[in-house]
Amino acid sequence: MGEIPSENNDVTENTPLTQDNTEDMEIRTLELGGLAGTFGTADHKNLGRLYILFGLSGGFLSLILHLLVRLERINIGETSILDFGSSNQYFQTWSLSRTSLLFFCVVPLILGLATYLMPLQIGAPSIAFPRAAAAAFWAWLVGILIHVVTVFSDGGLGVPEPLTQFAQGMDPEATELSILSIAMVAIAVLLASITLIATVVTQRPEGMTLFELPLFSWSVLVATGVWVLAMPVWLGNLMISWVDFRGADALRYGNVANIWGQLSWLWSQPMIFAFAIPVLGIAGEIIPVAASKAQRQYTIQQIGIGALGVLSFGAFAQPFFNADVSDQAVFVGMGLLVILPVLVFLGGLADTLVKGKPKFSAHLVLALISMVALLVGTTLSAIHVSGPAIGAIREIDSDWLSGLINWLTDLQGTVIATAVMEHALISSLIASIAGLYYWSPKIFGKRMNNGIGVLAGLSLLGGLLLSAGSNLINGFLDEGDAVYLATSNSGVWNQDAVEFLNVIGFIGSILLIGGISLVLLDLMISIFLGKGSNEDVDNPWDGHTLEWATASPPPTGNFDEPPVVNSERPLLEVGGGSE
Repeated sequence: MGEIPSENNDVTENTPLTQDNTEDMEIRTLELGGLAGTFGTADHKNLGRLYILFGLSGGFLSLILHLLVRLERINIGETSILDFGSSNQYFQTWSLSRTSLLFFCVVPLILGLATYLMPLQIGAPSIAFPRAAAAAFWAWLVGILIHVVTVFSDGGLGVPEPLTQFAQGMDPEATELSILSIAMVAIAVLLASITLIATVVTQRPEGMTLFELPLFSWSVLVATGVWVLAMPVWLGNLMISWVDFRGADALRYGNVANIWGQLSWLWSQPMIFAFAIPVLGIAGEIIPVAASKAQRQYTIQQIGIGALGVLSFGAFAQPFFNADVSDQAVFVGMGLLVILPVLVFLGGLADTLVKGKPKFSAHLVLALISMVALLVGTTLSAIHVSGPAIGAIREIDSDWLSGLINWLTDLQGTVIATAVMEHALISSLIASIAGLYYWSPKIFGKRMNNGIGVLAGLSLLGGLLLSAGSNLINGFLDEGDAVYLATSNSGVWNQDAVEFLNVIGFIGSILLIGGISLVLLDLMISIFLGKGSNEDVDNPWDGHTLEWATASPPPTGNFDEPPVVNSERPLLEVGGGSE
């Protein structure tokens, strides 16, 4: 394997940029080459590449775990297919599949694209606090490696029900280290988010207001803002679990009998959509350029992204610490309304696409697939809370209607919740891959293969539809979200139907693995083996934003002169891009 490009290795300090260029740009760089330049740098471009590569690898791992869980679910109340020695081993695989999909795949891919591109999109010479950004990456990487090791050492985040965990084979010391390692990951995400927010706030060029940010940078700003608010709360939950673990008496759950219960709100609606906000930003960058048309209703698109951020921040209203909270207006309202900003944003993209002249490309196909996946996910969210919603607003006298409401309410705790999570996170994964194909000339200096990209997108879409679709139907058949199916009967309506649908979901998992494998293969062939096209990589798509105004990959300091911006599409102002 060849080396990751590392032409500009470290930015540690810069002076304010002046419009008249009377002061030279002063940027100290650490001149390291090869692997030393790649792994010993605080340059945002190298950090972005590393996040992306490890994020794709983490995605492959998480989908393998997802496959194992679906395989085990094929048998209900029968012999374990994978011969798990205890229910705890199954639960640890189950919880690690979710943890890895979020923290080892989606989050690093988003952070990777944002760390690399946001300074370029706003015309900055580097990321704010480059050393802190580098520390965040290494803390994230070390944290996830330790966490994976502890899970396979009988640790992990516990079972999803208030059972006696250590009777299930959990190792107390490994579990304690699992809590601390995932807390390290959360701190790393928090620190990386702060550096990105600071970059936007402090390093925008003259003429660029917050409302003139490119849609991707705006979506990252909104997403990281929500993460900065949510992560400290989640860290507090982790520390409660750790103190429960160390203390003589439990503070809340009784000797940490439900660690996962304290933490799982992060994977549940509406909070899970906070990690899908960049889907809108990536699609909002790709589709107008692919359509050769400036984005219409730009301000409305920004409002849609901001609204999704507000609606996703509903963790305080989720039904984990109060059994009655699911009937409250805030939780139900957010679960129902989260679909609206996605519809508004998709409508704006459709308007731009219809009025433009679309050019077929892998990144266009992938961006459209990611938007469809997110739309379906928000629709499932509305279905998931529909029972509590109806029951909360009126009294029902009709027996059959009351029965319907009770049936819909019973969807809480079923695998429909998993379907919502899958759509939110896998839509983010697909959008990140779309961004990788779109920005690969800028990031790696080579274009990736269109045909492989389209095939990967179709494989991911098919896998998501089969996996999440089977979970949706099984939710109506009362399959529990976290039941150890190999040892206990879940009380489903039709066991044969549930088992058949889990076979369908297993096939979907295979397609998901196939999709991300194709992306990794294409990355290997195109970038590291040098088989990708390097023709016209500076601005091959006639892009509208500032990252396309510099070389590919960009030089040290990103720009020869500090740019001046007067709109959200500066390259169109100077005759570049498309109209």
